[in-house]
Amino acid sequence: MSGAFAFLRPFALLAAIAFVAGFFGYLALGQPSRAVAEIAAQPIVASGPASEDWNLPHHI
Repeated sequence: MSGAFAFLRPFALLAAIAFVAGFFGYLALGQPSRAVAEIAAQPIVASGPASEDWNLPHHI
């Protein structure tokens, strides 16, 4: 088991360093800008038909 552990240890260390660097990079640079946050905060208005003509009865 120690042979496999010795082989995988550098990869585990590299993965841990990459995770920490990515996580702190996301915290530092991944925040949305104020303009994007304002656009996302606006309610979405769905468009619909302008009159009641769309709901006519169907004759089969």
